[in-house]
Amino acid sequence: MKRVIFLAVLAVMALSLAHLLAQDKKNKKEKTAPVNQATTGTDADDATDVTRASGDSAAPTRYFLYPEFYTYWPVDNNDTILKYECYDISHNPIITDTLINANDIQYITLIKTYSDYLKTYIDPEGKPRPQPVSKTLYMYERTGTNTWKSFDVVNNFSVTLQEHKERIVRKDTTYTVNPVSGSKQLTIREYYKVTEVEGSEVLNANKMPDGGAQSGVTYSDKNSTDIFYFSVPEFYFHWPKKDRDTIYEFLCYDDRDSLIPFVENYDSVHYYSLFKKFIDSTHTYKDDDGKRKPLPVANISKRYDKTGKDKWISVEYPENRFTELKAFPDAVVSIDTEAVIDPVTDHTLMKIYKHYRVIKN
Repeated sequence: MKRVIFLAVLAVMALSLAHLLAQDKKNKKEKTAPVNQATTGTDADDATDVTRASGDSAAPTRYFLYPEFYTYWPVDNNDTILKYECYDISHNPIITDTLINANDIQYITLIKTYSDYLKTYIDPEGKPRPQPVSKTLYMYERTGTNTWKSFDVVNNFSVTLQEHKERIVRKDTTYTVNPVSGSKQLTIREYYKVTEVEGSEVLNANKMPDGGAQSGVTYSDKNSTDIFYFSVPEFYFHWPKKDRDTIYEFLCYDDRDSLIPFVENYDSVHYYSLFKKFIDSTHTYKDDDGKRKPLPVANISKRYDKTGKDKWISVEYPENRFTELKAFPDAVVSIDTEAVIDPVTDHTLMKIYKHYRVIKN
């Protein structure tokens, strides 16, 4: 009996030893097996970034081509910031971090932002603050599959640029981790060469009477371009904005409460109405074919009335909440541009909207 027990114990020990040897062999094999790495580009640093993303297994890599005049990173110089802003063909702002296709960028604007310590305004807490100033230095518009048109506002010059996507002049990368989901993403941006094709001198806002900011003023340059300068309060936007299935749109009225369909001079606008448009799926109507459809609704969510030279009153609906506002026409906080090119005559209509500061009084 003792001999049987002894043999059984030896058998169990042998099985355990075999299992341990197999596990050790498996671990050694995993450590020595080559890692499937994906590298790209010519720089060692870039290759390392992509390799790290592949080693982490979950990071997709995004590649984008940009013209060399654009820079993803803003440039800080003391209290001055230079940054590029991108817009689609409908002049909607584009967040490049969520961009899918770089060809969706139709307009690029270089903005200089700084504080003017010689001028101040009173903030809502009653404290004096230096005036924030925003100026447009360059404006670029995509005019073809491989051409851009640039407007150099500072140096009085307009030029057509030719793309050379096969000539990469520099590149940069970003590696991001979503703090919530933990997902990782590597973005590689390559900047290609552009060359000047032709150029001509244009008029610029700084050399116009009163800075070229008076509403409705039009200037023509030597390159078949009409430039309109408009000065508008910062709460106003000239293009409808969409938030999911809701659209917000400003309508302008004169002092006789008549709608101004096409504003040529914003000084003539007596009040602005911000319309909120959406589809009410809980109510329906019958169309011309007798079919039931969700009811489209449009109502006023805000109204801004001019009560003085630099004074406004805003009304929020449906609460009927009134707020007095004070305007600072010389404090430009942002600039929007709109360019329309006639494909037949190559005539360009450029509208520049300068938004001035408005605060609670």
